[in-house]
Amino acid sequence: MTEPAPLDLSGVVRPPPRVEAGRSLAKVRAFTRRPVWRPPVPSAVPPPLRASARTTLATVQGYVMFGASPFGAAPFGARRDRLSLAIGDVMLRYGTTNYIDRDHREFEDGLRTPSFSRTILTGGTVGGWANASLGDLELDNLEGERSDLLRRVAVDGRPVEVLQPRPDGTTEVVFECTARDIVPGDDDTVRIRLRDWDYLLDKPAQTATYPDDAPPEIANRRRPFGYGPCNNVTPTRIATTFPAYQFNDGPSRALRAVYVAGVPQLPADLAAIDLAASTFTLAAEPAGDVTCDFDGLVVDGVYLNTTALVIDDLAFRRGGLPATRKSVRHFERFAADMPGEVQLYVSHGEEPTVLSLIQRLLAPCGWGAFSWRGQLQVGVWKVATGSPRCLLSKAEGTLISLQPAELPTEVYPPPWRLRGGYDRNWTPQTASQLKGDDTPGAADPVGGPERRRWLARGQEIAEAKDEVTRDRLHLGAQDPAIVETCLADKIGCETVLQASLAHWLGNRAHYRVVPDTPPFFFDIGDEVAIQWDGHGLEGGQIGVVAEVAEGEWTELVIEV
Repeated sequence: MTEPAPLDLSGVVRPPPRVEAGRSLAKVRAFTRRPVWRPPVPSAVPPPLRASARTTLATVQGYVMFGASPFGAAPFGARRDRLSLAIGDVMLRYGTTNYIDRDHREFEDGLRTPSFSRTILTGGTVGGWANASLGDLELDNLEGERSDLLRRVAVDGRPVEVLQPRPDGTTEVVFECTARDIVPGDDDTVRIRLRDWDYLLDKPAQTATYPDDAPPEIANRRRPFGYGPCNNVTPTRIATTFPAYQFNDGPSRALRAVYVAGVPQLPADLAAIDLAASTFTLAAEPAGDVTCDFDGLVVDGVYLNTTALVIDDLAFRRGGLPATRKSVRHFERFAADMPGEVQLYVSHGEEPTVLSLIQRLLAPCGWGAFSWRGQLQVGVWKVATGSPRCLLSKAEGTLISLQPAELPTEVYPPPWRLRGGYDRNWTPQTASQLKGDDTPGAADPVGGPERRRWLARGQEIAEAKDEVTRDRLHLGAQDPAIVETCLADKIGCETVLQASLAHWLGNRAHYRVVPDTPPFFFDIGDEVAIQWDGHGLEGGQIGVVAEVAEGEWTELVIEV
């Protein structure tokens, strides 16, 4: 095995050295939502200096549910003077030490150092939707001085901010999330439980439903919708007295074909087609199952048929995320990395969430997460492109420790073959559901043996393989199960699978590192150059962050 060539690290941005005194802050807000904080675009400007010992500050926005009467005489104990006891908005400020910022806002001592993490190292592999572990904001309550928070202040759904002090006395928001609730803790504490922003996507992907006077089997059920080229879909019958059907909720690009018992219908067999409403009406009652092929949603004149476009529409139009929570840089890069056409259909009998559909679209090698600043990021898990955000170096004092980490079990030993489904058939049909048969020499109204074979299957299968790896290099090489994807064609699926296979056959390695950088400086997917004495890193290598944990120190898992 050849040693990696040394990198020219002279032009790579260096993180700033830490200072001898500094603080971390956290704040939690409630009742009214604050304006969304916009993260800075990564640049060569050095980040804030890191403190030798983190003092965390937090703000929690809350709503005082009851005033000073008729409840306890000292609702907030000795801290009563720091809060408005009138019913309404209140801001709770805590720190791991007392801190007063330049604007004379006091952060009350009593916050224990919190820990937060995000990772895409889940399920034995790398990728998919990030798993966030946010834990709690744990407040000292040794004398019961914060017990009334449990009864008087509502924080559920309110914004929480973690802040870091700056040398000039101001504070900088470094992490945003939301509060779930306030609960009693152990060992004389009160806990403000936290949740990540992905709860905003944990909602039905479709809110439009059929009315009460619709046919009984669809009344008050959600309307179907689809993106990209959807094939052999069973449309929803929307009338009982005549054969009218809806295949999509919203304007569709095209209705390519309608079938009855697998037989394509002629223009004369259709009484009406309305692409704006995505409906059609047959000229006569069908003698068999009705299916159709269509090209899906068009929104503001744009046909939504790529992974990036569909996730964008799901998250921001259907999910209702504010546009300011979109990481434009990540979406643009994702669109370039995943240009292939996708297909996604949801029938009236399904009720998936926005998040579950995004997870489906990310297969087989995409990843998604909210950044520490609350922006939605998506990407393709692949080797570093060569544009590191900064250099972490032992020699320069910006890398405190580095240890090799075990690769996930699903990718080491590496796979010798990857298989993925494409070109989905949304209504698999057996011979008994199709008209006629494929008797040799007879005309087949369905379209012949190949068409019948396709109709019987749920999805076509593409593969990428390297038999040399299996036979000579890794005798324990893995052969994973088929991955269901939303990719529409064979070439697009094979391209993605081949890139993923080449990635894991490329002698990947994971390192667990502790950098000497400001907290919450790194997000998943960031590229970082690392330089260390040993492990073949003497000349430096560029890796990608797969896991970030924040506590007393920052800890990263970096793949090179």
